[in-house]
Amino acid sequence: MDEGRSPESAGGSPGSGGYFRTQAPGAASAQPGRYVRVEDVPGLHPVPDDERLTLRPVFGERMTMSFVFFEPHTEAPEHRHAEEQIGTVIEGSLEFDLDGERRVLGPGDVYVVPPWVPHGAWSGEEAVLAVDVFSPPREGFAELMEEALKAAGNAPPE
Repeated sequence: MDEGRSPESAGGSPGSGGYFRTQAPGAASAQPGRYVRVEDVPGLHPVPDDERLTLRPVFGERMTMSFVFFEPHTEAPEHRHAEEQIGTVIEGSLEFDLDGERRVLGPGDVYVVPPWVPHGAWSGEEAVLAVDVFSPPREGFAELMEEALKAAGNAPPE
């Protein structure tokens, strides 16, 4: 922190009225917080008859975070959805098409997909891990998860 700046003006100390607040307007969620291990999330395969693209979505009340695993030479076909999507490549590189503009993305690159904008992606010679966040929660993933849990004989999440 800069000399001469107080923790309050820097937003640093809890309860100071800065960014990290201990008091906030509104009521806490009725849903409890939780911790999730990505490896424990069932893998979903959104492309019929192709298990090279695996999604492991974690659902919150107002958003979904999805860990996306591409095997080499795998396609996420062009698609559109109502939810806004922001994603980043964690490992590997990915060719991404955002409304007709193609770019090769690597670790740390971010893509922002507004609702209903067409987009798709392709992995090359290496496997890829990307993380996508959707708001509101990605409805199509919830449907896939429900189907996968039913097929496995498990109850869908509440």
